[in-house]
Amino acid sequence: MAITVTPSYEYLSQTLEGAYIRKAKLTITGLASGANTVPHGLPAIPIRLVIEPTSAGGFHETQPADQTNVYITADGSGTSCNIYVEY
Repeated sequence: MAITVTPSYEYLSQTLEGAYIRKAKLTITGLASGANTVPHGLPAIPIRLVIEPTSAGGFHETQPADQTNVYITADGSGTSCNIYVEY
């Protein structure tokens, strides 16, 4: 099963220092058991992410996100999750 990523661009917030933080939700399906490389499609490197499971099993970030991918390990095959990202 191929990994599918559906982005939803949430909103833009501003810190007290004036920096703008963009937020998005990535709906991810089709994860394989073990390490997964998931293309995020965002215009910048994610600086923070929170994983919300939408199927049974455990999920965690394998390594920090880079310019093109987030790295997620899943306990089961064919699982899905939402990732809330700040970038």
